[in-house]
Amino acid sequence: MRLELANFPVKNVRFDGQTTYDSGVLQIDKEELLALVLEDRKISWAGLDVAFPSEQTRIVRVRDVVEPRVKVSGPGCVFPGIMGPVETVGQGRTNRLSGVTVMTSAEYKRTILEGTAAGRTGFVDMWGPGATLTPLGSTINIVLMLELRDGVAELEAHAAIQSAELKVAKRLAETTRDKAAEDLEVLELFETDPSLPRVVYILGCRTAWHEPHSGVAYYGLPIRESLPTLVHPNEFFDGALTSDARRGGKGTFPCTWVWMNHPIVSRLLREHGKRLNFLGVILQRTRFESDFGKEVTAACTSQMARLLKADGAIITRMSPSGNNFIDVMLTAQACEKKGVKTVLLTPEWGGREGTELPLVFYVPEASAMVTTGGLDQAVTFPAASKVIGVGDTQLVELTSGDPLIAPWTNFVGDKGWVQDGIDWWGTTGRTCKVY
Repeated sequence: MRLELANFPVKNVRFDGQTTYDSGVLQIDKEELLALVLEDRKISWAGLDVAFPSEQTRIVRVRDVVEPRVKVSGPGCVFPGIMGPVETVGQGRTNRLSGVTVMTSAEYKRTILEGTAAGRTGFVDMWGPGATLTPLGSTINIVLMLELRDGVAELEAHAAIQSAELKVAKRLAETTRDKAAEDLEVLELFETDPSLPRVVYILGCRTAWHEPHSGVAYYGLPIRESLPTLVHPNEFFDGALTSDARRGGKGTFPCTWVWMNHPIVSRLLREHGKRLNFLGVILQRTRFESDFGKEVTAACTSQMARLLKADGAIITRMSPSGNNFIDVMLTAQACEKKGVKTVLLTPEWGGREGTELPLVFYVPEASAMVTTGGLDQAVTFPAASKVIGVGDTQLVELTSGDPLIAPWTNFVGDKGWVQDGIDWWGTTGRTCKVY
């Protein structure tokens, strides 16, 4: 499969009487986009704003984030199974508006009020220490604000929020159809030197069977009690993987934008044929409820890696769940026993000061690990000059049980309160040196 990813960088966004893209400037007809969103009768009100990097702006009640993309040739569409029929994507040409997002701030009357199944939100700072925690602190964020009507069920809320953000993203990306791209990246798993090390990426997806949406969907279908699935890396760039739009917020769950720009998938594709032979991605459902389930997923995933004749595997996870972490560790152990060398990339616990136990479970075979930082560090967030978001911006609840935040003031909080503030996949590129 050969995918051409055409890049159209956005350097400025303006609200104007038409929706166009020209020379890095994206103009938006606000009324046109809001009318498009309000076609869904589950949405009672919608608004648009924009936040730029370095401004003292805080965006609150963030549920999910997407990048505007549109498929201009090849089978299927961007976000298959949601925006169009289920058809294998990752071929042809896809246009992307880079450096800009559609960031959804949404509010609805929840029917699940607590626990892991409850909807949750995060915030994004465009300046200060909060901006450095997330890649979304350096993008121009078009904030889509939504209020849903009362009586909407949880899964209906997810569908309404997701449909609205994807409609807006598609309409914005369509402005590039007849334009010349600034650059074009070709993504392909071509035949390469057989002497190169064969590497597979095992992507642990924390999902749950008891929640309205499992947290991660493949072609619009939530991943539940599934066994490992082999995926072509190109599918990521056409939106085949999406998040639960009710709770994409907070650093504890990656938003859809991060799935579309997955740093490990991107880097492995760029190294294919140079330093390694990239075999593809194994999506592994993690957080099984029993020891038996954990043993089965570890055995099946490691066997798939062995059948691919992998020399090595990169393994990651995407949740602070200790239950999920056991599955990932057992998978590393099973791979090593089958002769597949592993590197585990993960943030660690460690407590507020970074001096506590970093891992909650360990196997001796996991001898190569890379940390992406701590899960629990406290951060002091400064007072904002502007707050963008749906509803009351004086006091905001992120998750049931967490303290309310006053977005206009300075406060001490958890880095996990920031949308994608926890780095599961090496997105922020932080480094550490020991002197």
